[in-house]
Amino acid sequence: MEDLGRIVVQWAHVLSGVLWIGGGFYTNLVQLPALAAMPMPARGPALAAIAPRKVRYIMRVEEVTIATGILQIFVNPHNRELLALSSRWAVAIVAGALMALVVYGILRGAAKPAIERLLAVAPTAAGGDPAAAAEVGRLRERIQRLGYAQLTLGALILVAMVTARFS
Repeated sequence: MEDLGRIVVQWAHVLSGVLWIGGGFYTNLVQLPALAAMPMPARGPALAAIAPRKVRYIMRVEEVTIATGILQIFVNPHNRELLALSSRWAVAIVAGALMALVVYGILRGAAKPAIERLLAVAPTAAGGDPAAAAEVGRLRERIQRLGYAQLTLGALILVAMVTARFS
């Protein structure tokens, strides 16, 4: 029964991690460029419909990934190695967990507010306000930089988890 609990927690952790990192890659490499290529009159309503849902989705799968990662500490037979960082597995797990928390902080503390501000100012920019249009440009660049930072850290998290798995 103990093994079943560990398998369920690990399965949920891996699935939510794939949804999280995969969702980030899809957003940054497919969805955002497609939105940017749309004509301005269509872009606003599409962004308004997609962005809040996407942020909620990514935040929830990040939270499930982090929560199941914490649960893994309690169900994994190697958990004592974490405190001493006495193995490559332990170092990889701790590094991956720290990077995951950083990515979550980037989304919650920087990307989400920038997206919310973009949604608030975009209608004014679409109405021809040059100051609002300039702010939209700055916000798009910021969101893009934050997205690429999240992708880079996400890829490094994957490297850490693969390293842990094969250690």
